[in-house]
Amino acid sequence: MKQGLLTLAALSLTVAAALPASAQITSGSIRNIDNGTFNLAEAYPCTAGTYAADSGITPLGVFTGTCAAQTGAPGAAPGILCLSRSGTALNVNCFAVIPGTEAGPLFVQAYRLIKQVPGSFKCPDVYGLPHFDDKGNLLPYQYFQFGTGVRTWWSLNFTQPGTKFILEVVSVDRTGVTTDVTGKVISAGGTAAIHKDTWTWRVVADVNTLAYVIELMHEGAVPTLEVPCIIGEDMYDALKKAQSRLAGAVGGGNLTDIGNAIFDFEALIVSNCLFTEILNPLTFFPGPAQFSAPNITLPGNVSPTVSFTMSVISRHMVPVWKRRVLRHARLP
Repeated sequence: MKQGLLTLAALSLTVAAALPASAQITSGSIRNIDNGTFNLAEAYPCTAGTYAADSGITPLGVFTGTCAAQTGAPGAAPGILCLSRSGTALNVNCFAVIPGTEAGPLFVQAYRLIKQVPGSFKCPDVYGLPHFDDKGNLLPYQYFQFGTGVRTWWSLNFTQPGTKFILEVVSVDRTGVTTDVTGKVISAGGTAAIHKDTWTWRVVADVNTLAYVIELMHEGAVPTLEVPCIIGEDMYDALKKAQSRLAGAVGGGNLTDIGNAIFDFEALIVSNCLFTEILNPLTFFPGPAQFSAPNITLPGNVSPTVSFTMSVISRHMVPVWKRRVLRHARLP
């Protein structure tokens, strides 16, 4: 289950043949070359393309009948961490770099991918509770993949902001020729030199990416119901309004306004959320039987009322986030 993730998003303002390897890389005395950190969002703006004119497939858009044309909602796609591969394995040669003062040939010795998840006080059942050392430094959850077991395609729409993917590649090349200021050769080079290239991809979120997370959740279907994760159009409108208010507060720079907008955003989600492991339409959207078997009622635009167990408690289904399967409901 996953709770308060929109709030988390708002708060998270931030050539040799490769040899398969399974040995763990340790820092030791190996020189590390940091090749930079690349920030990735959970969701990205996008525009739907069209099929060939003779395909018979209608372009996406708002169908208005005989009324004037209308602009549709902004498109969004999940963020993706995609690493170059050769066949089904990481093309590690792309990530092994000869330092400027050294020379080839370059031979990869080992490599691994580390996923670091910071943990969350709001969603400990999804990401785990954060842990810290005795100096207050964060100790993230770490997951390791080695050699041909390294995954090269990661969908990020449910990834916790602050999560890092770190690729470490240990290689051996040769030292280069060393000269003094007069150009005299001091060392002919050619000695084996080992180093580690580190590449980091970090998932970030701010008020701008939040807008496209909402759009993405408004597009993704819940099972075979053809309704999006945000079932209620009223909740979709409320979320967009809350995001717009937060964006305005951030733009204004007043910390009190920003804090109030975040607090109200979280209150909107918490008061409209209900979480469960499995979305069973027969349980939550029961309808009249068909062909002598239980069937469903398709939910409409307004957040539908859903009853749980045999109690008199009912809530309005308003799915926003889906992990395992996640659903949101509004208290009556």
